[in-house]
Amino acid sequence: MLRISILAFILAAHLSACKDTPEKIPSYIRIEPFVVNAQGNASWHKITDGWLYVNGEYLGAYTLPAEVPVIAEGPCDIIVFPGVKENGIATSPNIYPNLTRWDGNDVTLSPAQTTVVQPSASYDQRTIFPFGAGRGDFDGGSNIVIENRDEDPDNGFSITADSAFFGKCILVQVDTAHPLLDIATEKVINIPVSGSPEVWVEMHYKCDIPFFLYIAYPNGGSESIRAIYQFNTSANWNKIYINLTEALTDVQTPQFRLYFRASLTKDGTGKYPQLKGSVRIDNIRIAHL
Repeated sequence: MLRISILAFILAAHLSACKDTPEKIPSYIRIEPFVVNAQGNASWHKITDGWLYVNGEYLGAYTLPAEVPVIAEGPCDIIVFPGVKENGIATSPNIYPNLTRWDGNDVTLSPAQTTVVQPSASYDQRTIFPFGAGRGDFDGGSNIVIENRDEDPDNGFSITADSAFFGKCILVQVDTAHPLLDIATEKVINIPVSGSPEVWVEMHYKCDIPFFLYIAYPNGGSESIRAIYQFNTSANWNKIYINLTEALTDVQTPQFRLYFRASLTKDGTGKYPQLKGSVRIDNIRIAHL
């Protein structure tokens, strides 16, 4: 009976202490969109998210700008990793490994006050661009080599300044007389296939018909293709980051080509709902650490 009374007293004292403990007032961090220290600055890139760490604790990934409550005050170490929508999917945010994180050391936080941080990023010095700097923007004298891969000798692509994102771009056009056009880049070699580091392709695109990205890779004495991504129509230029890591790990080959296909499709009656279409591609980069 005495033991029960003692336990009841301890419990009552604990509950009383809890009631007397004041609730902590959060500080707030407002994370602005990333400044990108690379060609074209932020306007050429699409860093949509920030992955936030405060004093070593992960507090979540946020679409920027964002205001985040934090139970911390005084000098704090803040880290923000740049994030993208992997494969253009809003529900698949991911840290982009080829850009550097932002470190804010001894950032002072105050309860009930908002502290604004302006993160910045640049390409990691270790980043490898297999095509070489600037070749994928089609503006200089040494562009990525593009090959026509379909069996239609009367249809082809062009490098043009017409409605390019900047400078020049690839233009692919199809119509009912020539409803299919396949193009492929020169070989990309010495690519890691272990799953780490990750291999990504970045590009801008604009199109009034859907088109497809494959990788073409050696398979015995021939070449196979593997589907990677279907692009939906986009009236305006869009930037996308596509993660090739899983596909390259599966096919286990350190060399491949980017292979694009644009086509008109027939409806259930055998007619073309759309009589012509165009695809523009610019600023192709393959990147890995």
